[in-house]
Amino acid sequence: MKVLFCEDDVTFRLLVLRSLKKAGCTVTEARNGEEAIQRFKEGDFDAVVTDWMMPKVDGIELIRTIRAKADRQPFIVMVTAISSAEGKQMAMDSGADAILPKPIDPEELVAALRSGTEVISQGRQTVQIIARAPQRTKKRFFGVGIASSTGGPQTLLKLFKDIPAIDSAAFMLVQHGPAWMLESFADRLRATASMPVVIGKEGMELQPGRIHLSPGDRHMIVDPVSQQLRIIDDPPENFCKPAADPLFRSIAAAFGSGSIGIVLTGMGRDGSIGAGFIRAAGGTVIAQDPTTAILPTMPQSIVDLKIATRIVPLDGLAKELSSLLLTPASRPSLTVMQN
Repeated sequence: MKVLFCEDDVTFRLLVLRSLKKAGCTVTEARNGEEAIQRFKEGDFDAVVTDWMMPKVDGIELIRTIRAKADRQPFIVMVTAISSAEGKQMAMDSGADAILPKPIDPEELVAALRSGTEVISQGRQTVQIIARAPQRTKKRFFGVGIASSTGGPQTLLKLFKDIPAIDSAAFMLVQHGPAWMLESFADRLRATASMPVVIGKEGMELQPGRIHLSPGDRHMIVDPVSQQLRIIDDPPENFCKPAADPLFRSIAAAFGSGSIGIVLTGMGRDGSIGAGFIRAAGGTVIAQDPTTAILPTMPQSIVDLKIATRIVPLDGLAKELSSLLLTPASRPSLTVMQN
């Protein structure tokens, strides 16, 4: 693993450098963000580890520069003593994939880097879905699943700012991230969206006209019989927990042709297999146009596998989704998959 490590504190830099090399990493050092930007231009890195408060160019600006200009995106870890929720949110919004507090546990850093670079290195896969004959159901609203990762918060805020209140669909969101980040993001989304926002809980009734956000460190799925949310502690999928694939599979089972899966910005391929189930059930799969994504690999995977029924730029997503959900002809009975 090739790592660019940016830190202005000499003692801390030596400590982390020793741990990374012991773990078998090839490490390039930088003493500030300006130097790191130059090193990044000269090399090819799997991961970047950076401090926040540094002279010349700080960690936030470094991350934004990498996300804006790099052709091959690395896994980025912010290591900082800033512990406020606002500070953490700013780091995540800048494009960091993970935040670790100082003083750092070197083993935790190595584990985070290995997990993150595994996500990056996931190869393309062929999805084989066996479609089953749908049966009729009395469900009268759509199930909309949305997946996002790096760059997701700002993308989701823009999307739901532009979407009017819609009572013909229940929205279910999987945004990769820890529990604290998702709780903070839920508050921000409540201030922006035209619909109520809740964090999903075990046994919660799925309601149209409401946004259900998956909690941190657990998968959220829909019970196809009771139409209640289930919060499950299954192993990570695609190195993610929460992950979109379990949710998408359950939406396909619960809503059939009334399923809509949307894959937004992010690293890796989470959502690809689940989107295949939605497509096989007769539902709609929308990929954000990868050229408009902060990190394109998640929507690009949907495009490459030819699962997407529609590829839409970020600025057009709200209009596209509204047209699907607000058309009177879409209201008659929907089909649902039954085992």
